Amino acid sequence: MSKNYCFVKTIIPMESYKEVEEVQGLTFAHFGAVKADGADAYECAECSMPTSDFNLEEAKAAYGKWKAYMDRIALKQAIRSKLSEITTYDVSDKVNGFKLNGMVVWLDKATRVGLMNSTTIAKTMGSKTTTLWLGENKLEVDCDKAIQLLSALEMYALECFNVTAKHKKEVSELQSVSEVEKYDITEGYPQMLEMEV
Repeated sequence: MSKNYCFVKTIIPMESYKEVEEVQGLTFAHFGAVKADGADAYECAECSMPTSDFNLEEAKAAYGKWKAYMDRIALKQAIRSKLSEITTYDVSDKVNGFKLNGMVVWLDKATRVGLMNSTTIAKTMGSKTTTLWLGENKLEVDCDKAIQLLSALEMYALECFNVTAKHKKEVSELQSVSEVEKYDITEGYPQMLEMEV
């Protein structure tokens, strides 16, 4: 009959720590001990069961499976957290921003497309200038200059999108929590556009 080895994470003072200990008919076994940060104690996994049922080799094998499972969960959580960081950074003004006449502003995709269409139509209809609203700031801009600005902005946004997508793919493929934690989500983005009109 298969024995059920269960593990819990625990912290044990160094002076009390034993790898295997029998107490009143129960055997306590500790695995994967590492020194706890800022304390004279070990963090480890503990297994306890009646001594008559305990087998150290079986317990070690069960611990190996348990640890692999816990490592997979920790990796999934770390990846999910890092992907969330990437998404947050992607919509921050570090990425979604450009300098226009010294101000950091942004136009979302729908606004960029709408402005490009309306400016192109205005130019086709013979207008020399178009109006751009950036927040509460109204700018009268030459149609050609506006098209140039919006084209540059669209290419910048595309580059940023590609970097964000690359980061998400790379993080999703990492194999350890330490790799995920070290991953630099800010790397590779293009320099913020600076334009004057």
